Amino acid sequence: MKNKGKKYELMYSECSRLFCTSQKIDDDAVKLWRETNDSMYWVYKGCRPEKDEFGIIGLQVAGPLLRLTVLIRDGASVDQYYHLHESEIPVQYSDSCIVAEFIKTLLILHNILIVNMTLIPHGSLPKSERQKENSSTVDSDSD
Repeated sequence: MKNKGKKYELMYSECSRLFCTSQKIDDDAVKLWRETNDSMYWVYKGCRPEKDEFGIIGLQVAGPLLRLTVLIRDGASVDQYYHLHESEIPVQYSDSCIVAEFIKTLLILHNILIVNMTLIPHGSLPKSERQKENSSTVDSDSD
């Protein structure tokens, strides 16, 4: 998402093959956490969205599973990593409850993205930008 000339990455994904080892799944989960953590740093460096409301989404396709996670900064400025939902990916004809859970996961993802995209433009300026606006420094040409 682009806001005030800056680009913000609101979602990261890690995808594995349909058949993969549990070690690969665990390694991808750690990699995804690192990416969301780095992104959270850059978002709060560029703007200040509401704490406890804004989150960076992690989407992991691990074998036949779709895992949805989110990293949220709480009111005490501590990042919390939550596993929101997990569903089986219906790669072939599946039971209706499997398809329903998969759709539920996609709807959760959709709703989080909508909230995040509305919070970014309404975030306050970072401290360094506020200091520039209120600065009494006069810039003069040097001859």
